[in-house]
Formats: sequence, C-alpha cells, structure tokens
Amino acid sequence: MDFIRIGTNKLKIMLTREDAAHYALCPDTADNTDTKTRRAFRAILTDIKARTDFDAAEDKVYIQIFPSREGGCELFVTKMGVSLSPKQATTGKAERTPKKRRELIFYFTSLEGLVAACRRLFLAKFKGESRVWLDDLGRYWLHLLEEGDPLTARHDHACLLEYGYMENRDNAALMLPEHGKMLACGNAVQVFSQL
Repeated sequence: MDFIRIGTNKLKIMLTREDAAHYALCPDTADNTDTKTRRAFRAILTDIKARTDFDAAEDKVYIQIFPSREGGCELFVTKMGVSLSPKQATTGKAERTPKKRRELIFYFTSLEGLVAACRRLFLAKFKGESRVWLDDLGRYWLHLLEEGDPLTARHDHACLLEYGYMENRDNAALMLPEHGKMLACGNAVQVFSQL
C-alpha cells in the first residue's frame, strides 16, 4: 500500500491486488453501505494513521474508489471538516470547523457568456456573494466570494472557463473601481441567471 498526501485534509491511497485482498476489499463491487466495505475502509485508515499523521477517526470522511486495471484500486480520502470534541462525542452533535473564504474573478467578452456562466452557477446552487461589473472596454466581470479552498478554485469552477476567463483577484481589485461600473451587488448570479 502506497499513499500520497495531497493536502492537510486529502490523501490518495494506492492498493495493489494483494493489498485489496488483504483488506477484503473488492474494488469493482465496493459499496459504502456494505458492512464489509466499511470495515475494510476503517482498517486501511487505521494502518495509514500508524504510518502518517493523517487521522480520519475523529472526522467525517468522503471516500472515492477507482478500480485499477491490475486488480487493485486508488482511494481518495477527504476529511470533511466535521470533527467531534470529547463533549460532543457523548452527545453525538458535531461542530463544524471554520471554512476558508475565497474570492474569484472571471471576465466575459459578451453578456451572453456572463448570463450562461451565472445560469450554471445558479443551477449548481451557488451559495455565496456575487457582483457583476462592466469595464471601459465592454467586458463583464463576475466577482464571487464563497466558502472553499482557494487552491481548488480553478478546478471547482472549471465549467465557467467555457464562457470566460479567470483573472487575478488583486489585478481586478485595482482596475475595476477605477475603470468599471458595478451593475449588481450581493446576488448578481441570481439576477443575471434570469436574463
């Protein structure tokens, strides 16, 4: 069994066919509702904890499993940021750890591109603040403020790159107040998704 630490809350685990057999994990039919699969995941995470400081015992985890051609599999384990304190462990109520905030800026060369992007966000149930600006060159700017890891922002909103371009937040913050006009503030995604 090999593993790669992707971040403080994410781990990639590679299991060979022999490793999967050792943990009684069948990658092709693994089902998280099955007791056998859940035991296998617990055993794997216990062994990982012994080899690294990645401890998922106190957190809720999200596990993705991808079978490999050789009969093994790859697991992606993400701690979801919900941990139980000793007091809450007895009551069964979880306390959320504070989430990071991130700002993203996209610009679009047409109103149609902006509207399409806002519709995608609206249908994906975007939860955050949003603003739309129009600059001196006729470009539309979408400013998003939401909870999430800044390092995964581009990946999380890759669908918006079909319609526009991602811009450096600091550059836009300097340019827009001087060369732009705010068209909507707070709920711009909702407003422009209805056009």
